[in-house]
Amino acid sequence: MHINRHHHAVSLCGEEISKGKLCSAIVTMDACNSEKLSDLNIEPPDGIERNIPDWVFPTQQNIPTRHQSCPDGMLVMPIEGRGRHLLDPKQIPTRDRNIHRIEIELCSDINPQQTFEKVHNQ
Repeated sequence: MHINRHHHAVSLCGEEISKGKLCSAIVTMDACNSEKLSDLNIEPPDGIERNIPDWVFPTQQNIPTRHQSCPDGMLVMPIEGRGRHLLDPKQIPTRDRNIHRIEIELCSDINPQQTFEKVHNQ
């Protein structure tokens, strides 16, 4: 049940982000299983992967633990003030990338602090 709620929440967030000005910045969304999204009448953005692509962190490609991280989503944008307004995140030079990891956590309303601390420590 929690996995379905989490998947649905991530899917809805991805859909809303894809409708706005950050659409081209979406690189990964863990909830991009097309069949499940179709059942929810949600259209996933084009070209989105479930895992972090190698080009996001090119210097870490040979690290064995690199693929252990699977964030709910990831946005890659140019760092503000660098004068680059590229729509394709792959074209942004590595040093000019502003990378945002998205994590959606579901917790009980009774004691959310424990969940917040766990997520913060990741």
